[in-house]
Amino acid sequence: MIYEELSSVVNVDSLADKRSAHGERTEAVYLTLRDLIIRGRLPPGAKAVELKLAEQLGVSRTPIRESLARLEREGFLVPSTRGRRTELQVAALSANDVAELWDVIGALEALAISGVAQLGEGQRSRLTDALQTANEELRAATSARPRDRDLVFELQTKFHICFMDVCAGPRLRMLYDAVRPHVQRYEWAYGMRSDAPYEQSLADHEEIIAAVSRGDSALAHRLITAHWHDAVRRTSKLVEPQSS
Repeated sequence: MIYEELSSVVNVDSLADKRSAHGERTEAVYLTLRDLIIRGRLPPGAKAVELKLAEQLGVSRTPIRESLARLEREGFLVPSTRGRRTELQVAALSANDVAELWDVIGALEALAISGVAQLGEGQRSRLTDALQTANEELRAATSARPRDRDLVFELQTKFHICFMDVCAGPRLRMLYDAVRPHVQRYEWAYGMRSDAPYEQSLADHEEIIAAVSRGDSALAHRLITAHWHDAVRRTSKLVEPQSS
């Protein structure tokens, strides 16, 4: 059933475009599979069957095989032994992972936003406006009924990417981009709840925006760290029954 549903959420024609180079097609397949995992369309425990995925995505097995190997290296897929066979399946969500991932991403964002005092006044003003716009859009999206879960998910990410784009150097951003997709799996699971509260997160964002506007690096650093620390408790409640 899972594989039958994939064709409704994936642009198969773009993946199967024969004009694209092998490397480009493999990257597109990898990003597609990762997004399906992040958004729960390949849910925890789902088997990653090379042949079925190739058929559903309309590509050869080679880019699927290479993408699955990469996703396993990155921890999105884990091996599962069934009798004599070893299969890949989507990694479970874990409360222990939440604590570790939130500490890591909080530290990376805090390090980046500490550079806000070095921004010019005009650049800091533009960043403040972008953050305020993102937070207002997020507030509207989380207040809507029914919620557009994809939109909430994307706006939640947009707020944090706003200041990472401006404040993070290339090495810091490389580390951040490796961690962020793992965090997004949990953000999506949280957002799937129609009753998931966002008031505290929105209020945290407002305080962060005010610190950025003033160029107060120390305060921005503390607020980002506290924001992620407090989010552990809210998000862990979603996955406690699955925790190992």
